[in-house]
Amino acid sequence: MADYFSAILNSKNIFLFWATKKKTMKKLIAPTLLSIVILITSCTKDKNNVNSASAIDGTYKFTSVSASTNSTLTDAYGGKMVTTSDYTSINNGGTAIFNNGSLTATGLTYTVDAQAKGIYYQDGAILDSSSYPFAFTLPSSNSVGQYKIISSDSIYFPQGGLTTPVDGSNPYPATTGGGGRYKLSGKTLTITQQYLKDSTFTDSGETYNMEQSATTSIMLEKQ
Repeated sequence: MADYFSAILNSKNIFLFWATKKKTMKKLIAPTLLSIVILITSCTKDKNNVNSASAIDGTYKFTSVSASTNSTLTDAYGGKMVTTSDYTSINNGGTAIFNNGSLTATGLTYTVDAQAKGIYYQDGAILDSSSYPFAFTLPSSNSVGQYKIISSDSIYFPQGGLTTPVDGSNPYPATTGGGGRYKLSGKTLTITQQYLKDSTFTDSGETYNMEQSATTSIMLEKQ
């Protein structure tokens, strides 16, 4: 049963599977690992009153990104699917240059090889659960953007951050604008960001509500 459940969760036709199964069971939900998310700021200060010059300016080596993700999908019949994952990237590479408000990433790459856990509830009771592997590799990529220092520990990225969380075998879609917390300890710069999305969609005539969240921590080493 676990292997079957894992195969279904990794299918690109995941919505259609649960929608078809629902026709026979009447009260099933369609889990998914893919949903458009938005990046929200972790600070509440006015973004128009910022100081782009900062103590974090310099060239950094990308050393890792860690994330905790959570997706909760509910239907109108008491069904709920909760999918979670925790990972730290491997095979990391690339550099990031912070220079007076300009952020340049060169050769940024990493691999995620992790496990996700899915738990399906019906009317509050666990109906099924399974853990399954997922993998993702970000090919070497370059980007140019901006950043603004909001306070001694808050940062804002008008074009989004260096990277986004991975849920299943795909990253969250890129976002426009978002912030987070930063900490420079010795040569190590840590940037923590939170992602949140609450959406409603219809599939095969059924309405579902999706709540997705993630916390990421990007680790960089000053050169």
